[in-house]
Amino acid sequence: MRPLFAIAFITLLLTTPASAVEMRSNELLLVLPEGGPFELAPDRTFQSLDADLAGILVRHGLDTYEFMAQKSGALTPRDRRFVRVFTDLDTFDAGTARDELAATGLFDAVALPFTLSTFVLPNDSMLSSQWHVTSSSAGISLPSAWNEEKGSASTVIAILDTGVDVGHPDLSGNMWNNSGEIANNGVDDDGNGWVDDVWGWDAGDNDKDPSPVPYYEGGVDVGFHGTHCAGIASATTNNSTGIAGAGWRCSIMGVKMVQTDVGMTDVAITNAFLYCAETKPDVISMSFGGPDQGGMAAFMQQLINTATAEGIVCVAAAGNNGDNARMYPAACSGVISVGATNESNQRASFSSYGNWVDIAAPGEHIWSTIQSNYSWDFLTGILFMLMYGWDGLNPYMYCDGTSMACPLVAGVCGLVKSAAPGMTSDEMAAHLKDTGDVVNYDQNIGKRVNAYNAVTNLSTGAPMVAATTFRVDGGAPNPFASQTSVRFTLDAPGDIRLGVFDVAGRFVRTLVDGPLTAGSHARTWDGTDATGRSASAGVYFARLEFGGRQESTRLVLLR
Repeated sequence: MRPLFAIAFITLLLTTPASAVEMRSNELLLVLPEGGPFELAPDRTFQSLDADLAGILVRHGLDTYEFMAQKSGALTPRDRRFVRVFTDLDTFDAGTARDELAATGLFDAVALPFTLSTFVLPNDSMLSSQWHVTSSSAGISLPSAWNEEKGSASTVIAILDTGVDVGHPDLSGNMWNNSGEIANNGVDDDGNGWVDDVWGWDAGDNDKDPSPVPYYEGGVDVGFHGTHCAGIASATTNNSTGIAGAGWRCSIMGVKMVQTDVGMTDVAITNAFLYCAETKPDVISMSFGGPDQGGMAAFMQQLINTATAEGIVCVAAAGNNGDNARMYPAACSGVISVGATNESNQRASFSSYGNWVDIAAPGEHIWSTIQSNYSWDFLTGILFMLMYGWDGLNPYMYCDGTSMACPLVAGVCGLVKSAAPGMTSDEMAAHLKDTGDVVNYDQNIGKRVNAYNAVTNLSTGAPMVAATTFRVDGGAPNPFASQTSVRFTLDAPGDIRLGVFDVAGRFVRTLVDGPLTAGSHARTWDGTDATGRSASAGVYFARLEFGGRQESTRLVLLR
């Protein structure tokens, strides 16, 4: 039996939404409309184009600025909209200045600086399986859905969180790979403004590695949080290892937003959205948030607008307050807000609720992946053994929260987007509501998502766009020592390219480059590169490109 003091201890540490917003006293955050209201000089000074605005700025000593975008390349007009302005006045009243600037109507948003927190709660009991997958009464019909749609590697789910362990044995096969970037060469090969972003981006430390690092909330390391969410969304499935992810074949993009000693800041969150707007994943999963303070909700709304303008489906955890207080970004327009249920088919007691919550999904006692790239401190490890069912060795454990329900819905969205890639975030929200299960919960958390209905009833929401016209069935044998046959199916004739790439995204060998008929095909790779030299033992990817889309399968070469 777990000691009750441990339960109370963890609960106290990880459920502090009221402190989610952290004030910094000498700056404000602005979202500028196109064309104004400043002339921004290279020396970080600016000149107001409006006399009344100029008076407010002078009165509060706001005379310098800094773009929030931290990319290495040239800033786009979209990047230049998100600005921090600074003052050196000791008497600066940030709240008054924010209100006066907002009242001018010259900005799309004016906000006080903020940090946000992850939504994670302690575990209450141990379970031996993924009930959200297997339960016929409280689950979301994933096995039936997978019979119809297993997703596509070209459908990308971005996990905006504490980082994703890109080398995790149950995630590495489904990690998004930026084929336009050459790993570790210090060059922005694809010209997107982020150097060496092969697996995603670390917006917290502004570097190429989205892997998690120790991140403490109230004294306990919750750096596992993003990896746990990634596994729920789309752990590598049907690989005889670990767990099944809702998205099955969908790819995971890691976008880390925390710094070890700072947390999840407004700058990191802004850059995470700017990165996604540039790379255009199909879905973003956001298991974090906080209450609106100091204009944060309006600022977050502008970030959401930036993503949805690129056709990205935005999914967010509703929060763990157990009340109807709106949490952001979940309550933003254009976001699919997700509440949590339990194995008894009830609203999880911690789940936030209200008419702003769009859909419900399992979020209590959810077994998923945790980081394998670093070890916990002794106290954290002991607590997670007692509370979350970690066995002290394997990188999996239970966790509770709307944080877990959110990536589950994101994974379902990945399945739907694989079949209907043109569906917008608003259309997806309407579609999930239309196809969800009616359950009489004690509070309003929407219908329970039904994955099977979502992938088989695409007459609602957006019109169905033709599903991917090809399928990669894998390699056989795999692993292999001398040669493997890569099998794939085309639903229509056309020009295709089938190539082999290493785990860093570097080209190894072309297997097909030209026209093929519809039907089943296979091509052999003998483990050599384009020059005929034997490739080293390791993990490779066979990538099929057809009709502007691509899908990959993992190959393991033994020597």
